[in-house]
Amino acid sequence: MGDLGRNLGMSAWNGVDVAFPEFNYAARDRSKIGLMNFTMDSSKEEKLSLGSVGLRRLESLPDELLQIILELLPRPDLRNLSLVSHWLYSHAVAFLWRNINLVDCWTLHPRDSRCQIWGERGCGDSDEHDDTPIIQRLLVLAKNPFLASKVQKLTHRCHLPTPGIFNELPKMCFNGRNLSQDTRTLKLLRLAINNMVNVQTLRIIFGHWNLTKALLEGFLDPTRPRRLPLRKLWLESCSLDGAEIDFGGGFNLEGLESVRFRRLRAEYLAETPPIRMVFPEFEVSRGGHPINMHNGAGGYYQTTINFGEFNNRSLVRRYTDEELSTLAQSYDDTIYRGLPEADDFINSHPLRETQISKKVPLLPLTHILKCSAPTLTKLNLDWILWRKDERIAPSDNSNAMHMIRTLAQLRFPSLRAFQLRNAVVAPTRLPSGLYLLEPGDYSEPIFLQFMEAHPKLQCLAWPMDRFYSHRRPSADIMIRARDVVGHLGRTLLDLRVDSYYDSQGETFTDNSHLLEHVETRIRRRRFISEFAPWMVKLEQIKMEGGIPRDEKRETIRALSACPLKKLVLIGVSCPIGNTWGADADDLKKIDEGGHDYPGHLEEEFSEAILASAGTTPKTVENFEFQPSYGWPPSAPIIHTIAAHHASTITELKFCGYNGSPILSNATPITAPLLYPLRYFHNLRQLVLSMWLLTYHDGDDRDDEIIASWLDTRSPSSTALVVVTPAGTSPDATPSPPPPVAPTVAPPSPPLATPPEFNRWAVMLRTQFAPSALAYRVAADIGPHLSSQAKSQKGGVRVRASFCLGTATGDIFDLDIRVGKGNQVLEFIGPREEGEKGRWWDKLEGRRWF
Repeated sequence: MGDLGRNLGMSAWNGVDVAFPEFNYAARDRSKIGLMNFTMDSSKEEKLSLGSVGLRRLESLPDELLQIILELLPRPDLRNLSLVSHWLYSHAVAFLWRNINLVDCWTLHPRDSRCQIWGERGCGDSDEHDDTPIIQRLLVLAKNPFLASKVQKLTHRCHLPTPGIFNELPKMCFNGRNLSQDTRTLKLLRLAINNMVNVQTLRIIFGHWNLTKALLEGFLDPTRPRRLPLRKLWLESCSLDGAEIDFGGGFNLEGLESVRFRRLRAEYLAETPPIRMVFPEFEVSRGGHPINMHNGAGGYYQTTINFGEFNNRSLVRRYTDEELSTLAQSYDDTIYRGLPEADDFINSHPLRETQISKKVPLLPLTHILKCSAPTLTKLNLDWILWRKDERIAPSDNSNAMHMIRTLAQLRFPSLRAFQLRNAVVAPTRLPSGLYLLEPGDYSEPIFLQFMEAHPKLQCLAWPMDRFYSHRRPSADIMIRARDVVGHLGRTLLDLRVDSYYDSQGETFTDNSHLLEHVETRIRRRRFISEFAPWMVKLEQIKMEGGIPRDEKRETIRALSACPLKKLVLIGVSCPIGNTWGADADDLKKIDEGGHDYPGHLEEEFSEAILASAGTTPKTVENFEFQPSYGWPPSAPIIHTIAAHHASTITELKFCGYNGSPILSNATPITAPLLYPLRYFHNLRQLVLSMWLLTYHDGDDRDDEIIASWLDTRSPSSTALVVVTPAGTSPDATPSPPPPVAPTVAPPSPPLATPPEFNRWAVMLRTQFAPSALAYRVAADIGPHLSSQAKSQKGGVRVRASFCLGTATGDIFDLDIRVGKGNQVLEFIGPREEGEKGRWWDKLEGRRWF
């Protein structure tokens, strides 16, 4: 396959008629490189059979057909193809430059005579945010308008892992002023933006503050040269502070269809001073205090930060903006001395002065939404930090309410998706007394009015305990709310609800007597009885956070009329049930490590669960939903899901580690809990949290296991390529014959002390290697899956999700496909959430973006 691009190109170059290539889809999933085999059979007669089209030259193929061919080629083949002819160059570079990333790097600059007051790694000056890769890419785009015109998706992100959502995100500001501060870089970016006339998607994820401002100011500028409008905007973990994106009263962002604001602060620039940092808040910087931060792969990485304002008693020095700016400028001067071509080009190309006045809006997020209102179809707000300080109660922060009220007053005639998710950290909580369908503590039902004004919604995400108040409203409000719910029942396809996470895990049922908990429980149960039963078109439902198990069960029963295809349950505790026994006693008998496992896990009703395994899940005839709370001895929750939705479900996702099934060490209750999976005959994908025992010889070996997985990612490794085990395909290479014993015995080796047997090294290769884990997962989960589902082409994709890392406890996912006879058809991983391929797949695969 490596020479395919060259062969296709040379045939066209030499004027030879080329047979239309054969598409051999050995893959079940076109999205995975490695599952695809694209070949041209040269042994067959060069004849193109496309109906009555007949024999054609490659050049004469319709552009649409040629694009299908080129889209399947990997980048190395596209690069080869682009070198063959001008005609092929123009087509190949369209794919090579369609998706461009602006990412910085870490660099060790050669030492010079500057005084070093910051820490160093190695011999030289450690630059934590070197913009050289960004400058080099921008230079090409600024010098070559043809290539720049091919860019459709532009992504800027810092090379560091994104902040940890629990410990880092609430304390982090994203307006580091000495990152990407050089005026030459910002000018080069503006020159490149002027050439990128076809960009339709802009994503800024953990972006440098100066580049974030410049990108927004450039691409939102109504005078910018363009052929197509910006259609999608993704802003995550970045700051809009100071961005001059208010271009006057007549300005609009017509054409912008999708917006996702994620994990950032809802800045209100009327504050004095705006975006003020107070210790222990911090921002990443180019120089400053060294700090260890979560790397998302079971450990930490080191970078430099600067803290916010200190009180007089602090013993930690805060670096001034001038100090950090001077250091950053010295690094930039070093970079540009090594890029004289860039310096010359920037100096010789003046920027066109804009004639339009612009200013900084007070509410940047809602300003963007207001300007895009005529065409916006998807509005996603994921974990917005409405308040800067976690200690401030939602009801005590008027700025949060001001921003949310402004949002509720906006109108989007074409809105299809409206998502607001906030189940993670305290600053993301909505102001108290604010509800979707009732006025609550406010004089007007602002979001009820919002819902009435948007009748085209197909996707809705909202906190489960914020649909309704715990107090009954007036009759007029109840009638209006019921009308909205009745309409949503006929239009919603995707519903996502969450509740604030409980670190202790989810209980069977909520029996708390605290007034706050009672009120929250009333609100959740009003959603179950007054909203969920009216849904009749839902295809996807996601429930996340601290929702008791009986309330999840009742929601599933309430949605009995819906043709559900995807069901997602996420919590701290395993949603399917507790396999560890009361207070994790059964796990403690297996795990020799003596860990401090959760002591609040409730024991399952084993006899009732075992009895249900012999019954077929089904609903009563003429079923009518009536909520029933509590968790008496009864069938497991998968049995309930199967009874109501087994005929339509194609994807199940059960995430939660406390009490999850233990890999290769199933407790007696595990099989009965999983037994009802065999009734999901249309299942295509199952995601399940599993517990991996890592204790050996007196130590937890999490870090060694993770290191072994990461080590397999060398260029010659197959760990991150989809692996098809030998014997699972008719094209598989046959195994070599067994070795034949020699007729003459070899000479005996000299006597020596045998090396000490390393039992752990053997276990690491035989039990924790990716291939070994794949077969262990298949052995545990495969027998519970429907034989009919496993017989489908490609089998059932099973994702086993493990929590590893003695310091951080991170998620690593192993994807396998299980076929007939519980055979492993292929596998990939284990991969952490931030692994490059998985990260990009998730970014590109967002359903409502």
